[in-house]
Amino acid sequence: MRVIDSTAIVKYFSREPGWEKVKQVLLEGVVTLDLSVKELANALWKKVVRNEMSYEVAQEIIRDMVEGKALRMESQENHLVDAFKIAVEANITVYDALFIALAKKKELELVTCDAAQAEAARKLGVKVLML
Repeated sequence: MRVIDSTAIVKYFSREPGWEKVKQVLLEGVVTLDLSVKELANALWKKVVRNEMSYEVAQEIIRDMVEGKALRMESQENHLVDAFKIAVEANITVYDALFIALAKKKELELVTCDAAQAEAARKLGVKVLML
């Protein structure tokens, strides 16, 4: 089991280069935060308005995430206090720190495509799989 962040989830659903590696990670088992659904929806919105993805495909992906419970999710609220501390100390966003806080609390590897987040996580002793 690993913690997967929004950047990796977006890479997979958007079929960005390297998405196959994310697929393998997903098959091995992951947990994420409910925040990732919102971040995925925002990334898909950008793709739709830029005509990089159809509205229908984006809507289906979002529906699968929300209704189909495509991924095991935890509430971001449970990790917000720890994430705020991490964000201040590591000078990263609270959004990124939330995934680090989850990985640290669960003692799981963090899967991300964000180099700054990966560096902050490693400094806190969190194992990272950078995709």
